[in-house]
Amino acid sequence: MPKLKSNKVPHGQDILNPDWPDAKWDIGGLFVHDDNIFQLLDQIQNRYACILPITSVFGCYNVMWQGGRTSCSSPVHNYSGWTPEAVIKDYNNRGIGCTFTFSNTLLKEEHLSDPSCNYLLDLLARQNFDSNAVAITCDILSDYIRDKYPNLRQKASIVKLTSEMPKKRTFEYYESLFEKYDRIYLHPDDNLNLRLCEKIAESGKADKYELLVNEKCTINCSIRKEHYDETSSAVIDGWHGMFNFTNVDFIHNPGHPNSICERWTKSELRSCVLSKAEFKQLYDLGFRNFKLQGRDAPWGFVNYNISDWMVEQDTIAPMLNF
Repeated sequence: MPKLKSNKVPHGQDILNPDWPDAKWDIGGLFVHDDNIFQLLDQIQNRYACILPITSVFGCYNVMWQGGRTSCSSPVHNYSGWTPEAVIKDYNNRGIGCTFTFSNTLLKEEHLSDPSCNYLLDLLARQNFDSNAVAITCDILSDYIRDKYPNLRQKASIVKLTSEMPKKRTFEYYESLFEKYDRIYLHPDDNLNLRLCEKIAESGKADKYELLVNEKCTINCSIRKEHYDETSSAVIDGWHGMFNFTNVDFIHNPGHPNSICERWTKSELRSCVLSKAEFKQLYDLGFRNFKLQGRDAPWGFVNYNISDWMVEQDTIAPMLNF
């Protein structure tokens, strides 16, 4: 057990980080870390009488529409044996939405009828829970889902922003996305574009954006778009029908962009991870919705980031990280 900096243990809402008490969080781990997430939520509520401000959990099963990662969980249930429907219902009953990462960059008309993807989409939409959502890259999929489930929340994914505007995204570009999308993930490179963030705040739409705060990719990565496209290609090429995806070991392919990832080859470049001071600056501008990556990471990574960002640091964070 780590040594605490204070003998007084906070209780209730006082356990939240006092520098940003109104921050709301979208965390990775859907269909992967559900058991751990539920246990953590129960532990915090039972021990400290506080509900962690997690409003959404994102991720996806191995289906053709997914993107950003090749694998998050395998066939029809996760390691705890829960069905997708049971997992979604459990989160929704706790007031937490589920966001499916349908962010494949290479989808075509022929992919829209895929049975696995439609099965999951139907499960999500039928819950009729306002915070359930899909993160989208391809407009063709957005139109298909909007026609089928007009009230299901859609988010413009970081993958989409990278695919359409890999270098410089303007305020006007972001504004145009609201023609189709209900919420937008701000590109991690743009978290440090203070003038852009100020314009968004001045527009009165800061509450319609989510900001990823712990993105480990390098700022202005030159191969981010290629990485997403290669990932999407691996997902489609490895698809063999209803919940039957062969997770291609593409990352170790010498031709794959991840093999020359700047995060590994240019260690002097800074990542997109925000410092606490940078985060506070964005919070003070009026941003309240934030995202923590980690849907394909070990639980220790997810747990560490929850404790590092969401809770009071002197006493609560050390108790969650031993």
